[in-house]
Parts: sequence; structure tokens; C-alpha cells
Amino acid sequence: MNISTQQLTISIPITESNRKKAKQFAGEQSDSEKSLQVYHNTLAVLATNNYLQMLDVSTSLQQSHSWNAVARVSTNIADLNLPGKGHLECRPILDSEDTCYFPKDIWNNRIGYVVVQLDQSYKRATLLGFVPQVSSTKLDIKQLQSLDDLFVALHSNDHLVQLSQWLENIVDEGWKSIEAIIGRQAINPMFVFADISSNNDNYQKIEDAVEQLYVTQNEINKVDLDSEKALIHLVKNTSNEEIRWKAAELLWEINPENPNGAIRKAVDLGMHFGENAIALMVAILPKPDGSMAILVRVYPGYDTNYLPQALQLSGLDATGNSFFTVTSRNKDNYIQFKFTAELGDKFNIKLALDNASITESFVI
Repeated sequence: MNISTQQLTISIPITESNRKKAKQFAGEQSDSEKSLQVYHNTLAVLATNNYLQMLDVSTSLQQSHSWNAVARVSTNIADLNLPGKGHLECRPILDSEDTCYFPKDIWNNRIGYVVVQLDQSYKRATLLGFVPQVSSTKLDIKQLQSLDDLFVALHSNDHLVQLSQWLENIVDEGWKSIEAIIGRQAINPMFVFADISSNNDNYQKIEDAVEQLYVTQNEINKVDLDSEKALIHLVKNTSNEEIRWKAAELLWEINPENPNGAIRKAVDLGMHFGENAIALMVAILPKPDGSMAILVRVYPGYDTNYLPQALQLSGLDATGNSFFTVTSRNKDNYIQFKFTAELGDKFNIKLALDNASITESFVI
């Protein structure tokens, strides 16, 4: 392995087995142009994989989208999965090229992008640099950051909860369904301690609540659908954020697993606060403009009715500045805050009680 400190690039050999694997994937394609695209993409992924493994960075080719035959056919994809961190995109260019192409379908759900230059003989690859995110289809290689920035990004993501990955059902260790953390108690403030499966009156309460949601906003007429479909219609079509969240919460009551509702996960934080049982829930709801609506809520833990008084829930931006603080009162069964974040935004959620505190870090 040769390292050029002057150009801040890293050159590594492409092995015969790498070319064989790339040829195999390329041979599955229906035309020569697509075949060459897959060949280049596969070599870029394998070169990056070889380099990261030399540095003891954990990788998984099998969990990479680029190792899925259907994904290779339908998309221009060259990702490498880094377990516990996310997907790193490895974009190939040739010796003669000075710009790199980034298809729109890879602009999201990546922890970063590495540009890999392939020589004419396909026997050597040069990792030219890194960018944390992209928002255009072409990037001049002069705009690439140093590969050192890649490792800073990977290190900074060691303890970041990757919220956008929840949309792909990739969930960080310790984060579980809300029912697994606190049971059914007080999950939905609109139906505190209610079990809708055991009482027809509660079904009627939900029907009435759905009707009321449509009554309180006039931009969408109520559709002639059952409650679950009517709520999905609201989530997808209303521009009123409060209505969207209320619809999502009602959808949780009817069908917690419905993929059209907000995705919510919880973590048990009781061990950090002595005898006080505390659970943190985070829910995400994608918005039509590509941003993410976020609900942060704190519940009392399992078999506990109320939060301890004076518990502080705070949000901190990437620079450490607080953008909200909520404090529990006597006999609060939850506290919460809602906000919107953009792709790539990082923030921290801090819980503090007396002399104890814990901070969870997130990235969209």
C-alpha cells in the first residue's frame, strides 16, 4: 500500500479475485453500458473494503446494497456497509475524469462518500478523498476533503444514533419497541392507560378522535375510509404538523406496525438515575420536503406511573447550544418536545435529574 502525503490520496492494488467478482456481477446485466457501470462500482467498493480492513475498520459486503442482485440491476449503487455505523458510498471514476457522478438515489442514508479512481488496467485503485454529503449529481474532485476527514466522521459516528437508518429497519443496539420498554402504560397521551383491544368504548373513542382531527382542519375533506386508512391519508396529505403527529399517534394505537406512521423506538435509561425508572422515546416522521419531523418524549419506566419531579429534557445542537428545555412537574406521566431537522443534522438529547445526567447523540 502506497500513501501519498503530498496529494493526500491512498493507492492500493486491485486483486485478481476482486476483478473476478466484479466481472461476475457485471455479467448479470442486460447491456454493455450497465455491465461496465456495475464493474466499476464493484471494483470501487472492493478497493475501499480492502483498505478499511487493513485499518481494522469493520465492514460487511454481504449487508451492502451493492451486493444485492436486484439493487445492482435497478440502481447505480456502490455502497459498503460498516456495521453499527451505516453505508459508505464508494463512487468510481477513471484516470481521465476530473468530476465524479452522484446519482440522486444515493444522496440520502449515507454516512459519507469516497471517490475511488480506477486505472486503465483495473489493477490499481486510488482513494482520492471524501465528502460527508452531496446535493448535486456532479462534484469536481478538487472539492474533495482529505481522507483523514473520513476517519473523523467514522469516529464521530461511533456513538451516534442514525435516525434515517430507522427507515430501513436498521436500529441501533438498545433501542426497542416502546411496548418492550414500558409496556402499554401511557404510551399514547390521548389514551393514557387504555387498552383498545379490550373495550369497544375505546374503539369508539378512536373513531371519534379521527373524526375530530378532520373537523379541526379544513384543508382536507374526510375520506370514506376506515379509521386506519383515514389516518394514513392525513399523515400523507395535511401540512399541519400537529395534525400529522396526532394522526400518527392514533395510528400507533390501531396498528403500531403500520409503516405509514411515524417510526418510534425507545431506550431504557433508568440505570442512570438510581431508583427512578425513565425511558426515552424518539419518533421520526419524514416530511414531503425531505426533512424529518422528530418527537422526543420521556416516559416513566415499567410499572411506574409518573416521572420524577424536576427531570429536565433538553435538546442541544451540534455546537452544544440548547434549543429547548422541558421540565417535569408533579405527577407528569410524560414530557415531550417536537422539532424538525434536515438530512445530516446532528443533535443531542440530554436528560438531567439532581446530579445525574445522560446525553444521547443523534444524526439524521
